[in-house]
Amino acid sequence: MAMDKSAADAYVYSKASGMLANSFIGPRAVRLFNVHTLQELWGLLFNAEVPVIPETLLAKALEVEAQKKFIAEFKSLINNYSSPSDIYVSLLHSYEYENIKEIGAALCFKEEKMPEIVDISPFNFIHYNKWPKIEEMTADSALSWYNKVPDVSEQQKNDYLIDSSYVNELWTSCKKLKSSCRPVVADLFLKKICLDNILWAMRLKIYYQMSNDEIISHLAYSSDERSLKDVFIQDALKILDWDVGNWENWKNWKYAGLLNPHEEGVVWNVDPRWIYNVSKKNYVRKAYRLFHLYPFTECPLVCWFILKQNELDNIRTASESLRLSVPSEQAMENAGILEVTNHA
Repeated sequence: MAMDKSAADAYVYSKASGMLANSFIGPRAVRLFNVHTLQELWGLLFNAEVPVIPETLLAKALEVEAQKKFIAEFKSLINNYSSPSDIYVSLLHSYEYENIKEIGAALCFKEEKMPEIVDISPFNFIHYNKWPKIEEMTADSALSWYNKVPDVSEQQKNDYLIDSSYVNELWTSCKKLKSSCRPVVADLFLKKICLDNILWAMRLKIYYQMSNDEIISHLAYSSDERSLKDVFIQDALKILDWDVGNWENWKNWKYAGLLNPHEEGVVWNVDPRWIYNVSKKNYVRKAYRLFHLYPFTECPLVCWFILKQNELDNIRTASESLRLSVPSEQAMENAGILEVTNHA
């Protein structure tokens, strides 16, 4: 039952703290990698009986079940508000944008059955009951422009535009926040989007040898104006001409703390994967720190979503590692298990 905002804030903060205390995050994440079979992992995560299905199918079922649980818990928290904050709904909408990519691909390849989608109802804006009419599925939404079945050649461009739409929605929701947490929540996402742009620019430069103009056309912007002065792309623009193998270019960089180690006399190249792993750890650590700093605002639930989404990533890594017989130490290294104190 929805409560008035002050009562809902207090209840949700307490409930979310309790959920985190029982989650596989921080030091408790190691438990995900201490099990020896997928059946054990299922028993650790869920109360339901383990499905009697082949290992390959069990891994998929486990990941789907974990995602359903995560979304159900988040919805159970925000449903305590008579009118949930836009930022909560935008976080859930990340799944809608991924769903439409899957739907577009399925229609492109003339599949008769709608692909499995992540159900966030009643917060969805895609009309799934209108399948396979794409123009009706996206009508009256931020994706109404996606109104025809794409050709294979259009998939990449459409996916970029879909990602851009999500970034714009999330940023708009941040700017609408009216509580004291607005600056820290906006800064949290601003830094993440800027780093995502940096990493994307690096990958396009290193792996695809794209020109600067091509790279700039693939970055995420804060609005449809796509100005070269856009706050989201400034840090990415600065590195476009840097030699990725010249340490001197990078050692005094704003984000030098994220760089892969350099040894004098040893060949060095900037490593986007290393930067991604370190930046992801920092992002999650910051969510840990912020969770309790702004109680009774939107900040705790935003941080809860980030932390639990990281838990979900770790569950997927643990599941796949068991399926592929990857040693637990290597699996934990792949997951970037954080050594932080469980705060809840």
